[in-house]
Amino acid sequence: MRLLPMRKISRHSKRLALFLTFCAGYVDAYTFIVRGNTLVAGQTGNVVFLSVGLIQDNVSDASTKVMTLLSFMMGVFLLTVYKEKLRVVKKPILSLFPLAILSLIIGFVPLTVDNIYIVPPLAFCMGLVTTAFGQVSGIAYNNAFMTGNIKRTMLAFGEYVRTKHTPFLFEGLIFVSLLSSFVFGVVFSAYLTIFFTEKTILGLPIMMSVFYLSMLLSSFRKKNESCGGCGKIQAEYRKGCSGQ
Repeated sequence: MRLLPMRKISRHSKRLALFLTFCAGYVDAYTFIVRGNTLVAGQTGNVVFLSVGLIQDNVSDASTKVMTLLSFMMGVFLLTVYKEKLRVVKKPILSLFPLAILSLIIGFVPLTVDNIYIVPPLAFCMGLVTTAFGQVSGIAYNNAFMTGNIKRTMLAFGEYVRTKHTPFLFEGLIFVSLLSSFVFGVVFSAYLTIFFTEKTILGLPIMMSVFYLSMLLSSFRKKNESCGGCGKIQAEYRKGCSGQ
């Protein structure tokens, strides 16, 4: 019987995982609705759409889907090869910058531009992100597509029912929150496309900036609190020494 250790869930890593799955859902909904029914994160969907289209002699966007799939694969491959040289191992947050910059550019590209110049580069950046981030508090997950996460959810809940081992329940709840975040990202993006169409993607770098600043602020506060605690201990120690 596989038993999990009781893990202490890091608030920082959980917030980051939730944000990344939200972004994946957000970008997928945007490219599917606005940029030619192609997904940048869910490559299984692209394979299905491409195969069905070929059977039905609908090959108008086949090249975009093929290039999107290959670009995603190339993003995963290149970051795996060069992640140590690019310092992504120690600072995986760096993998988000290409996606943020590209989204900022694409937001001003008109819909008349062929999607083959838009979606594959986004898929490449998504490949970088999903390779850089793969765990939340020691639990492996995927921030780009949800099939594996759905399976992990039900496996965890099934193991909990079978063994009554509490860490399985916690693992299942983590995956439920990740799935919910992805769905929320899809719904939010789909709603915004009603009003902003191609400019909806601009929400991504804005949210990334806000999230990154909030993480920096949180880290700064923790550092100040820890320094304040050290100062109090030193003051009490000096007071005790002077009393002696």
